Amino acid sequence: PMAITIEGYSVVVKKDLMIPLLESETVVPFNRMYLADDDYWRCSFMAESDAQEFARKLESAGLNVSKGPDPDGILVSEFHLEIHPYCEWFQVARWEKAVIGWKAGTRPDSIVAREGFDPKVGSGLHFHDPNQMENLEFVRLDGNVEVYLNKETGEEVFLGRTETPLDALFTEATETIRKHFRTAGEPVVIGEAAKEVAEANEQLLRILKESPDAWRVHFFLGKGQIALGDLENAYSSFQRAMELEKNVEWIPRELGGVCLELGKFDEAIGIANHAASLEPDNPETLGNVGLTFLMAGRVPEAQKTIASALKIRPTDKINQKLERLIEEVASGQRPQPKSMADLRKKKLRPAGPAGKGRKQAKKFWQFWRKD
Repeated sequence: PMAITIEGYSVVVKKDLMIPLLESETVVPFNRMYLADDDYWRCSFMAESDAQEFARKLESAGLNVSKGPDPDGILVSEFHLEIHPYCEWFQVARWEKAVIGWKAGTRPDSIVAREGFDPKVGSGLHFHDPNQMENLEFVRLDGNVEVYLNKETGEEVFLGRTETPLDALFTEATETIRKHFRTAGEPVVIGEAAKEVAEANEQLLRILKESPDAWRVHFFLGKGQIALGDLENAYSSFQRAMELEKNVEWIPRELGGVCLELGKFDEAIGIANHAASLEPDNPETLGNVGLTFLMAGRVPEAQKTIASALKIRPTDKINQKLERLIEEVASGQRPQPKSMADLRKKKLRPAGPAGKGRKQAKKFWQFWRKD
């Protein structure tokens, strides 16, 4: 009689029932972690949810993997030596650091295992309660394997799935986009950075197919689209994010910036005022409103708003620069700006010898704040 190794969460099926399903491709294994002895076929998974999903596939193919005492297949946990459902034809036991299973009532004299198997090492997998992962920090996604860092031990923890998990996909995508944050009107990313952002955007679109009402996904997709210069789609992404979540200030902040760059000035004013209503005492948000009034050609409102912002924080250097910019437009020293690029242009030189004008203030596009 033979035994087979049990690794992670293993689905074990009677071999004479499983082989016909495999040969006809009625059931296709989710991964390559499968093997068989004379009596049983088994496939192993790192995540219990994936093992359960495979068991449901078997159920839909006509096998009994949910009711004992004589099921066609079972789910076996390496970590707890648990078998579900109750089964009278299979038993499991530990062998050094490994777990093996075999036909009940027999004594195995050989073991079927993956290449390189060592009972002194076992599977190398460790159980982590998904509800108690506060010591684990997400590091990266390798294919469909989530890699975490145990902050207490410094060891890497691996969690594999048959499908890429949406939460890990979101984390990876947003970390990439955060590295390349741009505000509407700033230079777009190019080269390898553009390729990274485009891939991150594709990941977010995959998530939206499963979770179309996740406002954070729409928001970060908009940020990724800004980085690539795709302002029309960024406008749509931020609009959708704000439809789903109306009380987070940085959504209308970003949407308003895109509206300005697209020339949607009247809409930008309403959006900027909405952002200010969420944080009425925030001088940065009020500065954005002042900039919006300026670009919409409503200079008196811009002057009044920036004055209110500076009353709250007189030392705010960016709002001080914005106040000077507004005054230059009001006095005719600078033409009416219609885009962020216009804000970067030098003001009109006064009459007199060349080179006598004041220097241009730097990076005016940074008036539109970002996190």
